[in-house]
Amino acid sequence: MKLKDRILRKLDSRRQPKGQSLVEMVILFPVLLIVLSGLVEFGFMLNDYLAILDAARNAARFSSDGLYSSTDTNHNCGSTVDFYRQTACLVIQELDQEKPNISIEPDEHDDIVISAFSVLTGSGIVRRHPEIYGEQGWSYALDLPSHGVRERSSGISNSYVNGKLDASAPSTGLLLVEIYYTYDMKLALPWITAFMGNPVTLHVYSFMPLVSAEPRD
Repeated sequence: MKLKDRILRKLDSRRQPKGQSLVEMVILFPVLLIVLSGLVEFGFMLNDYLAILDAARNAARFSSDGLYSSTDTNHNCGSTVDFYRQTACLVIQELDQEKPNISIEPDEHDDIVISAFSVLTGSGIVRRHPEIYGEQGWSYALDLPSHGVRERSSGISNSYVNGKLDASAPSTGLLLVEIYYTYDMKLALPWITAFMGNPVTLHVYSFMPLVSAEPRD
């Protein structure tokens, strides 16, 4: 073999791996971009999910020593004594502290749904308060004078709660706080919205003991 042919073959053998790597990178780059953008979008959504979950827990915890039967017609969060309205206001105040803040917007089909349960030993739920709403629960959107229309009903049925209760446990009261939040995607890239849709409705809930709702009869 001539010296010239040997040199050319050696040069070709050096170029091939570099060219192959470039082709592989071109093929994989769209896949990597899709995965990376999906992780970023999921991270934003998870951050909002955890924020509204914390708000539901903190509001339920704070209201757990309240009087579920307390009502009024005052819609001012700073002075109302209405049990359900106060609890909803706590959720709003918690979310206002987020950076950036998260707003519950009934016009965007967001809602806060609150229920109180009276649970009797061996019988399960004997009453769900406010009784006028039944299993739908109290609605922040419905209560809001500027809106006045229910956007969401409770996603937690009486039968679901009964299924989680210990039949031998003593009589008790329970408070349930649910938040429905419409998450608008930050990136909203077509290859993400094709699988998940946009916006995405986030639903979180929290249970806390509620002494005032414990059956007395």
